[in-house]
Amino acid sequence: MKKIYLGLISVALCAVISCSPVQPDAKKDTLFQVATLQSLMLGYYDGVSTVGELKQNGSIGIGCFEGVNGELIMLDGTVYQALFDGSIKTPDDAAKIPFANTTPFECDTSIQLENIDSLEALKTQLSAVVEKNGRNLFCFARIDGDFETANFRSEYAQKKPYKPLAKAMETDQTFFDLTSVSGTIVGLYCPDYMDKLNTPGWHFHFITKDKKMGGHLLEIKAKTLSAELDMTTSFKMILPEDEAFQNAGLAQDLSADIRAVEVK
Repeated sequence: MKKIYLGLISVALCAVISCSPVQPDAKKDTLFQVATLQSLMLGYYDGVSTVGELKQNGSIGIGCFEGVNGELIMLDGTVYQALFDGSIKTPDDAAKIPFANTTPFECDTSIQLENIDSLEALKTQLSAVVEKNGRNLFCFARIDGDFETANFRSEYAQKKPYKPLAKAMETDQTFFDLTSVSGTIVGLYCPDYMDKLNTPGWHFHFITKDKKMGGHLLEIKAKTLSAELDMTTSFKMILPEDEAFQNAGLAQDLSADIRAVEVK
């Protein structure tokens, strides 16, 4: 499949702290995106990129797999696939992806998060850091710790003809509740002006420390968590050229459907 590469948005940013290594062949401070959230919401679930290509562009990320066959969590350069039953597999590099984001993770700032009694509380504390460092930039967050509770979901693989995502999620998702579990949250913040391309604000995926379970994070509770944030100053996106994508009504307002699939 042919792909169109779009490069947008480049501004200067000085790193405060460098916390972790990045892949040498990936461009630093670039958010790499596969297709658009709008196309995914409308039911464009065909593969646009591959796991291998995602790895060439970053070391941390979130997304999904062809046919919406589970949630994608990328951590330390490894891509994990959270299946409908919550279990984790490691897909090969040829596995296809209809939508995802990644960046070569470099920690610009690190903070301790305290008394996180809900997902909204997590967003509030992280957003305070974003406000100080650049609300109109992109930000990936890695959050590690021990969780009192973690609630997340994954979904069943879809078959053609594909239904819009909000419709599919009415029946084809499964929910999981874990208690006293250690793990990692991978979060992505996108500015408000990205509302036609991605989810404005925060979006989180979760994986247990033992890499046995994970999915799209819905709710958490924790006393103390350690967070590293990477503010990103440029944007690169790849798009398919096929007829289905070209005929998708990407300009329509799907904000209500996006909110519906973000929550339980």
